[in-house]
Amino acid sequence: MFNRESSLRLPKPLLERARAAAEKAGYSSVEEFVVHAMEKELALLEEAEAREAVIRQLKGLGYLE
Repeated sequence: MFNRESSLRLPKPLLERARAAAEKAGYSSVEEFVVHAMEKELALLEEAEAREAVIRQLKGLGYLE
C-alpha cells in the first residue's frame, strides 16, 4: 500500500498529535491516519475545483451571470 521510496517528515509536535489522533480514532497506525486525512483533504480540494469548472461552463453557456 505504501511506497517506501518516498518518506514524509513531520515536525515532532505534529507527529505526536497525529499519533494521538490515530490511536483515539482506532487507526492501526499513524501512517494509515495520515493517508486517510490526506485523501479526505484532497477530495475536498478536487470537489471545489470541479464545482468551479461547472460554474465556468454554465457562465460560458449563458445560464449564469
